[in-house]
Amino acid sequence: MTGLRREPRLAHVVTGEGPPVLLLHGLGGDREQALGLLPAEGRHTRIVPEMPGHGDSAIDSDEPVTFAHFAYLTAELLDGLVAAGRISAGPMPVVGVSMGAGVALALAAARPDLVDRLVLVRPSWLDRSPAPNLAPFGVVAELLAELGPAAGEQAFEAGAVHRRIAREAPAMARSLLGQFRRPGARENSRVLAELPRSLPLPDREAYRRLTVDTLVLVAPRDPVHPLDLGLRLAAFLPRARVRRLPRKLVDPTAHDTAVRCAVHEYLTQGR
Repeated sequence: MTGLRREPRLAHVVTGEGPPVLLLHGLGGDREQALGLLPAEGRHTRIVPEMPGHGDSAIDSDEPVTFAHFAYLTAELLDGLVAAGRISAGPMPVVGVSMGAGVALALAAARPDLVDRLVLVRPSWLDRSPAPNLAPFGVVAELLAELGPAAGEQAFEAGAVHRRIAREAPAMARSLLGQFRRPGARENSRVLAELPRSLPLPDREAYRRLTVDTLVLVAPRDPVHPLDLGLRLAAFLPRARVRRLPRKLVDPTAHDTAVRCAVHEYLTQGR
């Protein structure tokens, strides 16, 4: 694996050998989450950026927190890697989880020359702003800004939002608590507050104009990544198919294994 690089803007990793694939992490995630979307032994060159306010990518105080901006920076990165001779020119598969699925859609719409096909894992955004299923992230952001990581985590864990999610989806509750512990949590909290108000594409017609081949991976009973949202997204996209996965919030290991298998099969067995 190469080290993290900061040219042109996003910290990123390029690792492996074989056909290139772009892997995009979720809200509050990082490169390790994105790398987990494919089996480690798969023969691919993995291109893994970290969006502003995530991992080792800093965010400027006046920088937009939108899908359009994140897609622009991703395209800039890919163009730079091609110019430097680190990857070959041409479209590639793009795999994104949650927020990364939204960035993948925005990238496919803005730069179709870069995208061969899409895999959208547990999408969380569609055509409502702010997305109601993402309201817990706003609560986390507010507590981080007001109280900081340690006190904010204690307040969130004691609050009604956490108690409700812990009853419905314990793994998701643990994931939200983890937002308080990630590096730069307080400094990057506005990403959690602002991105739920952005949309990957402006309206349903924009989705219907997106003709790239797409696989949508959904799972039941996930309050942040509703199954119904994924099904509606697939219905909007002219060339989408759906694959259902085991419920993540009961057995995360089985779910993550199913994601990797589904992505690997889709990328290696054609369309």
